[in-house]
Amino acid sequence: MLVEQPGTGDLVAFVTRYLPCSACQHAYSAGDVAVLRHSAGSWVLSATCPVCHHNSTFSAFDRLPYTHLPGMGAVHSSPLSQDDVQTWADFLVRFQGDLSDLLATSD
Repeated sequence: MLVEQPGTGDLVAFVTRYLPCSACQHAYSAGDVAVLRHSAGSWVLSATCPVCHHNSTFSAFDRLPYTHLPGMGAVHSSPLSQDDVQTWADFLVRFQGDLSDLLATSD
């Protein structure tokens, strides 16, 4: 385990407190959890259940993962104007369809 890395103890403590074995729901102890990798704000941990021996792998990040990608994490758009708000309000008053269809995204 990468004990010398700052934050390792906190991550192991989080796993032992809040993440039981996904197979049998037994709690992990600190000795059941190992940090496999730590780099650039991301961690990979492994936990082996002492009861059923099921192994789980967890990822942890020091911030939201998508903010690690270039250009992600910040929205660059102009603020809505009063006209924008009124246009949408007028549209929604007349809208007769399914709101979930309206908000659905296409890939």
